Amino acid sequence: MDDVTIISKYEEALRSAMLANDVETLTDLLDDELVFTGPDGHVLSKADDLTVHRNRLLRLDQLNLYGVQIHRIGEMIMVTTKATLAGHFGSTPFDGEFAYTRLWRQSGANWRIVAGHASKIA
Repeated sequence: MDDVTIISKYEEALRSAMLANDVETLTDLLDDELVFTGPDGHVLSKADDLTVHRNRLLRLDQLNLYGVQIHRIGEMIMVTTKATLAGHFGSTPFDGEFAYTRLWRQSGANWRIVAGHASKIA
């Protein structure tokens, strides 16, 4: 199976889980050693990220990905993508375009995100 086929199903599962605040699925998709830098520069762990979703601080109404690129880096797979988002963080609405980088690492038969970064681009 090629890298695009492998990771595309995980990327779609991530998108669906984020839209639904599906903490159970996110728990499976995020590596225990996750380091994620958000658009505000804050660095989040897996526990931090799950807390945001569990408490519904982040509520997404729209998450449309485009410009997805997938690259193998040794034993890991890197995904870069852009996204159009709309939703709320706490009581504050937001929308815009963001660029994401995610590094996926295989863990047993599954793949998990071990590192990521998001930047607002528009």
